[in-house]
Amino acid sequence: MIEQYGSVDFYFKDGNDSTFSPKKVIVYVEGEYGFIPLIIGKSLEGKNKTCVEIMSKHQSVDAFNQFPKMLTPSWNMTQIDRRTILLSITNWPQFSPGVGNYDMWASAYPMIRDILFGLKDHGCESVAFLTCMNNQNPEDAAEILLYDFKVEPRMDLVLSPPAWIFPYLANCLGLKASVVCITQDEGQFIDTEALKLVKEFFIAMGYNYDHEKAKNTIQTVRNMEEQLTDQRFFSDDDEGAWMV
Repeated sequence: MIEQYGSVDFYFKDGNDSTFSPKKVIVYVEGEYGFIPLIIGKSLEGKNKTCVEIMSKHQSVDAFNQFPKMLTPSWNMTQIDRRTILLSITNWPQFSPGVGNYDMWASAYPMIRDILFGLKDHGCESVAFLTCMNNQNPEDAAEILLYDFKVEPRMDLVLSPPAWIFPYLANCLGLKASVVCITQDEGQFIDTEALKLVKEFFIAMGYNYDHEKAKNTIQTVRNMEEQLTDQRFFSDDDEGAWMV
């Protein structure tokens, strides 16, 4: 079953289009620096299977693939309870701050707008984006900053796309919109203290957290640490800060 919303297509798995009616959507980027959204997202998904694949000509998809264990070109939605789905953004182009990003909005805006149209058609009422932000000072402790367009966080959020685009457009479309941002130590490959805070936050919110899935995801990322470190971008002071 497919539903088309302008620039995006929703592909429903196992004919579940008639039962797809999420009230809340939590969005995260799998490849975000720090890997906390990836670890948390996979742990909240647990053993639940993807229920909707989203495809669009605006997505950043590699030309090559493999079978049978292919990398899907889609962004994936997974229902984690009766009212909530997770939307995992599996591919988002890397960019350099301030340089060469002139077509970012042209690709991102129509796709994210149309995804929100589709979600509203299925009863969505709120959108939350889970993201990370580097601490400016290494001695700063990790903390969760919440923003919902009403109550301001303790400090300004400096967010890269699409972390600010999803809640901004959701708010423009009349949905409840929020950002869940964890500050992290940019010098660590995975900030375990920041990860612990986010895990406890979602458990306190009543979500099931698959600890085994978390452990396996962390191990997978750790196994790629050397390769990812070789590919990372360095800050101007060459201290090895992780950058998008």
